[in-house]
Amino acid sequence: MVSFNHVAKLTYFSENKRNKEFLKLFLSLSKSNNLIDVLNFIKDERFAENNSSIKLNYQNKEILIFKENFLIDIPESNPTTHTVDDFIFTIDYPHIVEHTCKPLHCIREIRSLNESFKFETIEDYNNIPITTYKKIEPKINKYIKDLHNILIYQVGDVKSRFILDIELIIKIIYLAWVVSFKHLVEERLFLMKEYNFTYEAFDSMSYFEARHYLKKGISIINERNNSKT
Repeated sequence: MVSFNHVAKLTYFSENKRNKEFLKLFLSLSKSNNLIDVLNFIKDERFAENNSSIKLNYQNKEILIFKENFLIDIPESNPTTHTVDDFIFTIDYPHIVEHTCKPLHCIREIRSLNESFKFETIEDYNNIPITTYKKIEPKINKYIKDLHNILIYQVGDVKSRFILDIELIIKIIYLAWVVSFKHLVEERLFLMKEYNFTYEAFDSMSYFEARHYLKKGISIINERNNSKT
């Protein structure tokens, strides 16, 4: 679950251009650094409630993005094995590795005889000889082509296509979760005053759940003020 406090922290990191911390936090929430898992987590969590939407300003117009319009055609995991220079490579859609996400990161494992090695760090990937990578690159490119078929959003004729770029991945998370840190602080203080919530309570309360409390709290105050007049 992405809690209210998580949204506040993501927004704080984003507004202060602390992208590495922003991405690290979100990957910890998704509990995976696999790109496909991360994209599905973004979509499922952001549209956890019926009729949830994302407002987007496009060419001086406001458009609403609903679940069916967002992150369209995400492929499913499809690991395959390929023999190159007496090594057996396992490849699949890429992982996000140390704040990067490149075609090279489609390589998951290499086996030779009875030994196997899993790739987890940039240093691991740097040990792959360029000549060997060039031989397996055509197989990897098929996965990258599938990723480029993903639409970040499509509303009518307005659409944005995915490319494999870490900054774009960060922007997708931003689109789904970043709001205004100032407003989040004000909303949290309001709810703490009106409902006696502790700060820690927002760790286990989803952003959308807090919005319901906020809407009801404002309604009660308005009714109270109207009754006085």
